[in-house]
Amino acid sequence: MNSQSITTTMGAVLYGAEDLRYQSLPVEALEPGAVRIRLGAAGICGSDQHYFRHGRMGPFVLKTPFALGHEMSGDVIEAGGEVKDLAVGDRVVIDPALTCGHCAGCRAGRANLCANVQFMGSASHDPHLHGGYRDSFTVSAVRCVKVPVATPHNILAVTEPLSVAVHAVERAGPLLGRSVLITGGGTIGSLIAATAKAAGAARICVSDPSTFRRSIALQMGATDVIDANDRAVIDAMDAAGGEFDIGFEASGHTAAFNDVIRLVLRGGKAVLVGMISSQECAVPFNQMTTREIDLISTFRQNGVFARSAHMLVSGAVDPRPILTGAFELADVQAAFNASFNSERHLKVLLNGPAG
Repeated sequence: MNSQSITTTMGAVLYGAEDLRYQSLPVEALEPGAVRIRLGAAGICGSDQHYFRHGRMGPFVLKTPFALGHEMSGDVIEAGGEVKDLAVGDRVVIDPALTCGHCAGCRAGRANLCANVQFMGSASHDPHLHGGYRDSFTVSAVRCVKVPVATPHNILAVTEPLSVAVHAVERAGPLLGRSVLITGGGTIGSLIAATAKAAGAARICVSDPSTFRRSIALQMGATDVIDANDRAVIDAMDAAGGEFDIGFEASGHTAAFNDVIRLVLRGGKAVLVGMISSQECAVPFNQMTTREIDLISTFRQNGVFARSAHMLVSGAVDPRPILTGAFELADVQAAFNASFNSERHLKVLLNGPAG
């Protein structure tokens, strides 16, 4: 690629709620320690959906237009002069989080809590940092994990959400031979099921009100499922003192977190993965106390991104059941519209020119 002759690229830029435009963007300069990537595939995440629908994600409010996307893979088409470990033609997955290395969180070995993180496709920075919904873009080489060029981009694009699941499982501790409950059969819940299976869990039960999502969960490694609307079943499990050693809440709903507490056994663990927006969460804290249930929270991922990529490359986790839709980047509006159909789609992908 002759970068000097190309001055623009195409990308999906958010201007406000329901205002996402596929348009021309300036090509970024290539710094000495950076690489230029041609997009292979990028996933639509729940946070992308929030930005699209509301122009914000929690406290992060859109101030100026920016390209969305933080789940992406691509091929290197140019490398800066100081880049040693990557070359043109290499296939990579891109970690959207670049941490500072010197704040209290980083020094404590918890880089996911970095106070100065530069996160792609997020309005948490001012100015906002463009994400991966672009035909080509430049990133620091340290964000990239090199993978075999034969690995399909649609598989690799799942690396970031898988890393969230892997981090959650690590926070829970050893799962070998344990019984696990997961509330929420969406992308993250299904990937937790797959990760729990790889970690040797004996029972992996996914609770979700959707027949469609429960069927996907079974394909992703769940041993059994619960209809979250069947309160008689849940009440009976609760009355018996619970059934699970560890519960993961992956839906972001207060009622589901309540079910986790009710269904975890005495001395068990409750792992909070989903982002529950309510500031007032009606949880049976008395049950947490009398059953002495440990509450563990998780945020993004910490040091497991490369390992997650290699789990996909090796086939230790097969994400294909959750890959329910794919659109060209130019059709980003249609892709987002489809992604909100929760009875048909879990993970919708956008294909780039390298895909």
